[in-house]
Amino acid sequence: MLTIEKLTSGYGKLTILRDLTMNIDAESVGLFGPNGAGKTTLINAVLGINPAWSGKIIFHGEDITGLPTHEVARRGIALVPQERELFPSLSVVENLELGAAFIPHAKDNWEDTLEEVYSLFPILKERAKQPAGTMSGGQQRMLAIGRALMAKPKLLILDEPSLGLQPSIVNELFTILHDMKKKIAVLVTEQNVRESLRAVDRGYVLENGMIAMNDSSDKLANDPHVLEAYLGI
Repeated sequence: MLTIEKLTSGYGKLTILRDLTMNIDAESVGLFGPNGAGKTTLINAVLGINPAWSGKIIFHGEDITGLPTHEVARRGIALVPQERELFPSLSVVENLELGAAFIPHAKDNWEDTLEEVYSLFPILKERAKQPAGTMSGGQQRMLAIGRALMAKPKLLILDEPSLGLQPSIVNELFTILHDMKKKIAVLVTEQNVRESLRAVDRGYVLENGMIAMNDSSDKLANDPHVLEAYLGI
């Protein structure tokens, strides 16, 4: 589905990603690593926000390297950003409608997709008319995910979805992500490695802009390096 080949990217004269290669099929994949490892830079390069200095990004057999972000979205990649970036004065349902508004293949059937999102996040249906800015942090995170799903993506990217959430909400969120992987490919970047490994099929560990490890979630959860560096064991 998504193949990244020898990608190098960064900001100004600062190289962040170095000759990075990875692949995502119809599965759920975790991307782990310390702050500054290049996780967000990688996401931005895939989405066309940050330029690829060299290498290729292939999605469903098409070279999307350097495409503008709106064209990447139309091809079926959706992002749930760290900061959620909702429209706080608009209602929950208005935010959800906007998720499909500019995606041709999603716009025509948005009402059916809305019911699918409501079945995944019942709280959004309960709060449909409530201004998004008045919801709790966990509810806003669910709304941000729901809005991305309204675009009917083939690949959903979540950047630090548990950031700033209380443990009970984090547990609920990753349970939902675990169920979601049955219907859609997911790439999730996370500092919360323990919870993430419970929700994904496979993981990459990114260090200093390069892939340091790549294995199944079960093997990563029992790897001595991962246990010491990311789980504190």
